[in-house]
Amino acid sequence: MSISETIEQLYRDYENRNLEGIFAAIPDDFCFEWPFDPKLTRYNGMCNCKEDLLAKLEDMANNFEFNSYAATNIIVEGDKAAAQVELNLTSKKTGETFDATIAHFWTFEDEKPISLVEYMDTALMKHQSN
Repeated sequence: MSISETIEQLYRDYENRNLEGIFAAIPDDFCFEWPFDPKLTRYNGMCNCKEDLLAKLEDMANNFEFNSYAATNIIVEGDKAAAQVELNLTSKKTGETFDATIAHFWTFEDEKPISLVEYMDTALMKHQSN
């Protein structure tokens, strides 16, 4: 599968909450990063394996209802990919529904995803999760 096909499938799997499909497509040492100051948001830090990533995803699911999740503007160049992701979430703490946009930057090796860095509006997420 090409990088374009792989990334499109990963986003379809996440939209459909198919974590099994996602975890089958990434290596055990997949690296996921939220490069944020812990004072700004609880969603920060690095996951260096599938187990750590699953814990982060479960934490997100415990705090937010994902009403919609759509990757747009997917760009692939060489072994890198980027995507804009549009979300509609409901905070389980505040009950508020809100829109958010996140940016993803992927690295591939031998057409397999090895890392993902995610950027988001930390003030919005902090407001909705604290």
